[in-house]
Amino acid sequence: MNRLLVILPLLAGCGAVDPALLGDTDKLMQAVYLLAFLALIMFGMGRSISVGKTLKYLAIWIALLIALVYAYSFRDDINTAYLRVKGELLPTVPQGDGSGSVTLRRNIDGHFAARVMVNGKPATFLIDTGASSVVLPWNVAGDLGYDPQSLSFILTVGTANGTAVAAPIRIGRMEMGDIVLENVEGMVVEEGKLSQPLLGMSFLNRLHGYDVTGSTLTLRR
Repeated sequence: MNRLLVILPLLAGCGAVDPALLGDTDKLMQAVYLLAFLALIMFGMGRSISVGKTLKYLAIWIALLIALVYAYSFRDDINTAYLRVKGELLPTVPQGDGSGSVTLRRNIDGHFAARVMVNGKPATFLIDTGASSVVLPWNVAGDLGYDPQSLSFILTVGTANGTAVAAPIRIGRMEMGDIVLENVEGMVVEEGKLSQPLLGMSFLNRLHGYDVTGSTLTLRR
């Protein structure tokens, strides 16, 4: 009964919390600390617990709160470390910071590649500043919703497998992390002439900029 008398005001207070609190991280953390302390008090109410056990539980809660405060104070460093580890383990996954920029880690083969959503469908592109356009292999174009057999192969291009013919296309939407471009010029290369999609200059030239620092490629929208 005593617990209920304590919990009811707490629930009423939660209903009266200003929604703006959720947008203020510092105030939100203060609320978390307060609720944790109140939970400790309620845990001890109505129980016949010795002083020794009470002090033990109190020490555990204090240690947890100190660890939480410590982790929170280094939240930016922890997030940076997390992104770096994630980039090393998943180098083709663009790492965004919410500002319209993404970073990529160099693959073990020395190249940069990125997972890109093309009209809502995923494909892994090799970043190639030597390609004038976004280039899709025949089979990948089919997987992304294009019908190569209905395209007009009127362009002559050079590939690693020699000269090939290609068909111009327009890609409605391309998403690389926080970077989203629409109506991107592209082409589909004849069957057997290209193994991996290329993210060329028709995409890169529409960015604000891009640069390589060590093993990291940064692209800015």
